[in-house]
Amino acid sequence: MKILHTSDWHLGQHFMGKSRRDEHKAFIDWLLALVDSESIDAVIIAGDVFDTGSPPSYAREMYHQLVLDMKARQCQLVIVAGNHDSVSMLNESKSLLSYLDTQVSSQASLEDLASHVIALKDKSGEVAAWVCAVPYLRPKDVMKSISGQSEQDKKLGLLQHIGDFYQQVYELACEKNKSLKQPVPIIGTGHLTAMGGQVSESVRDLYVGTLEALPTSVFPKFDYLALGHIHRAQAITKDGRFRYSGSPIPLSFDELGREKSLVVIDTAALVAQGPAMDLFDEKQEPIQLHTIPTFQPMQSLKGNLKDVLKQIDKLTIIDGTMLWLEVTVIADEYLSDVHKRLVEAIEGKSIELLRVMRKSAVDTKKAAFESRQTLSELTVKEVFEKSLQGNADIDEEESVILTNLFNHCLIEMEDSQEKQV
Repeated sequence: MKILHTSDWHLGQHFMGKSRRDEHKAFIDWLLALVDSESIDAVIIAGDVFDTGSPPSYAREMYHQLVLDMKARQCQLVIVAGNHDSVSMLNESKSLLSYLDTQVSSQASLEDLASHVIALKDKSGEVAAWVCAVPYLRPKDVMKSISGQSEQDKKLGLLQHIGDFYQQVYELACEKNKSLKQPVPIIGTGHLTAMGGQVSESVRDLYVGTLEALPTSVFPKFDYLALGHIHRAQAITKDGRFRYSGSPIPLSFDELGREKSLVVIDTAALVAQGPAMDLFDEKQEPIQLHTIPTFQPMQSLKGNLKDVLKQIDKLTIIDGTMLWLEVTVIADEYLSDVHKRLVEAIEGKSIELLRVMRKSAVDTKKAAFESRQTLSELTVKEVFEKSLQGNADIDEEESVILTNLFNHCLIEMEDSQEKQV
């Protein structure tokens, strides 16, 4: 059978005041066409189906229409929750969707491990793969806190509990495999930051307790691990079988440098071929990467004002489209008319200027990402970090302690908001 792996759709996202509705609609139409042309049997969405816990009504409509469209194609759908998704919202329709061949894993359950092992069946109705559907893991879902523990002990304890949870689900899938005439591949899922993954500015820092990134040794020996959370498509193991599909559309300007893609896994070839193979060739089985078209033209320009104006003149605009533009002007001196001159430069062109940033030549050599100039464009964590950096009275040790406490507060706040939704 063929399984399609995608993630991080972020339905309902507003990007600098712009709706992504048309892009998501175009992507889903393209996806359905791919399901038809490639005879896809199942689709796994590895978290962050929605951008917020309370997505707009049109995003929910897209979600439910997707389920119906997949059912019409006899294509099974497996959805695992991400850190952006609301457990309660996904649970609202979970039972109903199960009758439409859509399985939703919204929250880890130690008491019901069987709910995390999903059988994927081929066209003849035979089990062709098992999915260990593990959603975004919250500390309270996999462990109980013990008073008096040090931060290091909590970190090691949480790492052990996450590994144990994955292993228990995997072993249950292995037991189910024994009941079959012939063992089938076991596919794992995860929505987290695994060591080796390169993040982009649109990815919120994801902390599972006090863990920023998990080593690949935490995961069992899945035949394939479908990961979500990081928006850049990439493999985190040499054989390419543990991989992030990446987001289908650019969720920030710094994601423009690489093509968007999704993954198609052929389970028959996955078993037939050994792990020692080059999986980075799109034409090579058992894993194929399919490049996703660009549905909304976006461009990021950088340089001194004179250079940027020249770059704007050379921009190629596709007929019938509106280009979203970000500009970073590099200048040590203060220029009062930057925005005015940029607006004049795009006048009469199908260009919408979404963001203008200013940087000094010295700062550009140090910054890893573009510094955003308004509070509304900063995440809560970025505001906290900037506050720490600006306080000379806080030493490094105190900074680490405060950061850990802040991360715990964020998790508790998110859990509290989750219960209120």
